[in-house]
Amino acid sequence: MPKHPRDEDEELEAGEAPTEINPYEVLGVPQDASQDDIKKAYRKAALKHHPDKATPDDKQSAHTKFQEIAFAFAILSDERRRKRYDTTGRTEESLDLDDDDFDWTTFFREQFKGVVNGETINKFSDEYKGSDEERGHVLQAFTKVKGNMSSLYSYVMLSDMVDDEERFRSIIDKAIADGEIENYKKYAQESESARQKRIDRARKQKEKESHEAEQAAEEIKDNEKGQAKKKGKKDDADLGDLAALIQQRQKGRAENFFDNLEAKYAPKGKKGNTNAGLDEPPEEAFAANRKKASGADATGGARKSKRARK
Repeated sequence: MPKHPRDEDEELEAGEAPTEINPYEVLGVPQDASQDDIKKAYRKAALKHHPDKATPDDKQSAHTKFQEIAFAFAILSDERRRKRYDTTGRTEESLDLDDDDFDWTTFFREQFKGVVNGETINKFSDEYKGSDEERGHVLQAFTKVKGNMSSLYSYVMLSDMVDDEERFRSIIDKAIADGEIENYKKYAQESESARQKRIDRARKQKEKESHEAEQAAEEIKDNEKGQAKKKGKKDDADLGDLAALIQQRQKGRAENFFDNLEAKYAPKGKKGNTNAGLDEPPEEAFAANRKKASGADATGGARKSKRARK
């Protein structure tokens, strides 16, 4: 049985505002970025680095990164704070406006609890899947794992072996034919039967973990019934708790919980991004993916050659 959901305040401490950051660099936007661009960049970065997505060992670093992302958004999403920063180059100056009642701790908690919900999960997935960025990550991962398709999905966020196999193979095959990436023996010589067995195993694991997500959701609901909750509190507010429970069930193994949660909470009719816990990177792979995701170009920076590496 999983442990009880985390305490309301656990891991929500804002700490000191990270005033040493450059908010434009943190969100990866130019200084003339529009508010829409800033919101889009924030949503993407916050989903990617949300502490509930991190492994237990990576919680603290993810928490620190999320603080920087939330603080950057606090500065750039408000025109007066942004103008003050652009003028002074100091974020602490941006928080010292005479008639501004901004409270960093309150803002951080709101961002922490509000960024992951059915709507944002679907929006992020819709923007990422089929994009040049995803293509770059697929090719980059293919080169990293030397054509091992069993491992590739651990390095591409929101990926699912069951749903994405054919689409990813089309991307890879074209890149090989164009000489953009190397063909690897492990990929070229995988038999159809071996491939099918691999996908069948992934499907069984996916079904198992989806069932566990359902059980965890029920346990959260049962827990809520036994506590005095504020009126009107929605299920989406507990996505972080659900993620924590799933991680506990898997004994610390990092999981791609986004789409397991979506299956329970997201609006019906949103399909095509149902991902399994099987596909979340292990601890060291997730850390590497966070560093590489921001720098990957549309082609993945892979080396060119048509030769199959032995």
